[in-house]
Amino acid sequence: MADTLVLITALAARPFRAQNEISIWQQIADRIEAACLDGRLGSMDRLPGENHMAEAFGVTRVTIRRALTQLQHKGLLQARKGVGVFVRPVPLKYSVDHGKHFADGIEGGAVIGTRTISLIRNVANGDEAKALSIEIGAPVIRLLRTRLVNDATVYSSDKVFPGRLFQAFETEYALRESVRDVYLAHGVADYRRVETRVSGGFALPQEAEALGLTLHTPVLRSVAINTAADGTPIEFNRGTWPLTAVELVLKNQE
Repeated sequence: MADTLVLITALAARPFRAQNEISIWQQIADRIEAACLDGRLGSMDRLPGENHMAEAFGVTRVTIRRALTQLQHKGLLQARKGVGVFVRPVPLKYSVDHGKHFADGIEGGAVIGTRTISLIRNVANGDEAKALSIEIGAPVIRLLRTRLVNDATVYSSDKVFPGRLFQAFETEYALRESVRDVYLAHGVADYRRVETRVSGGFALPQEAEALGLTLHTPVLRSVAINTAADGTPIEFNRGTWPLTAVELVLKNQE
């Protein structure tokens, strides 16, 4: 933090323009944004606390908070509860391809992690039943988890699987938190993504909490269906990415 405090102090040293031209909080946000974009503030740098920043800029904590909130909405900063505010990593390039591991789609050299939020057995609702070609109310397995790249949370997913196909899901998943291992243990050696839909929106409370975002930060949402080699649907996946954290590359699956 010592280095970022020096930088913030330098950013604050420049006089502000008149408030009737542009608000003070916006000028502060613009200066921090420029430092993020030109590399003076690097990926995963932690900003000083609000008190230090308010003192450096000679403003109130409310003014600082407003500037930081805007930058979180833009996806440049990420707040971690009880830890601080960090500069988000540069956008990842993620390739969406059939039969691929999450790690296979990320550019080389990254450290991939998994955080499992919950794993339960439930019954299928209408959307899930349609996607998995099962009856409404049929047994399903729901897996909520997030994926981390270099310790930064970049993706959250809500995966639903047909319960009848994966009787030992919990046991196999517990070994390495790997869905691919679950597939292999149940005789699914190969699978493909037959449909992927991507849309934009703003983070809802559950998404914001899972990804460590400010509420209403722009996000990308993906909805995908995976099938086994024989065409049997085996997974319905709804995922969320921070908009500025990823570049999705859709591979030709023909």
